[in-house]
Amino acid sequence: MIEEERPEFDFDNDVAIDLDNLHNEWATHAASRKKYADEISYLDKIVKKSHEKVKVIRSQLLKEASQNKELKLTSADLRESYYRDHKDHKEAKDTQITSEYNLSMAWNALNAMDDRKYALQDEVKLWIRNYYATPREERMTEAGKIKLLEQIEGEKVQTHREKINTNRRQRGN
Repeated sequence: MIEEERPEFDFDNDVAIDLDNLHNEWATHAASRKKYADEISYLDKIVKKSHEKVKVIRSQLLKEASQNKELKLTSADLRESYYRDHKDHKEAKDTQITSEYNLSMAWNALNAMDDRKYALQDEVKLWIRNYYATPREERMTEAGKIKLLEQIEGEKVQTHREKINTNRRQRGN
C-alpha cells in the first residue's frame, strides 16, 4: 500500500493571530481550518482501517486456534488469551491505539482553529470600536511584525513621528 503524502502542519503559527494583519488572518483562516478538517477525515479513515485489521487478525487467530488440535485450546478463554498474546494482534492493536490518538489530537487542533475564529471575531470588534491605543514609541511595521526603531534620530524618523502624532490628534477629535 502506497502512503499518500500528507501536508505539514505548523500548529503554533496556524493558531497565532497577527493583530497588525487582521484582514490577512481572515483571508487565510478558512484554508488553515480546512487543512485540519481534511486531516481529520484522513485519520478517521486510518482508524477505521486499523480497527478492521484488528478484527481480521483476531478472526484469523481464533480460526487457527480452533483448527489446531496441537494447541489444545478447548475453551473460549484459552482461545482469547491465545490471540491476545499473539505478536500480530499486539502490533495491530498498537497501530489502532496510535491512530486513535492521532485522530484525537487532530480534533483538538481543529477545535483550537474554531477558537481562533472566535478570537479573530473579537479582535475585529475591538479594532472597529477603536479599542487599541496608538503606540507611545515610534514603530514601523513590516509584514505584520513590529520592529522598534533602534535610533530615533534624523529627519526621516522625525517626519514619520510627526505624521503619527498628527493622525493621533485627528482620531482624537
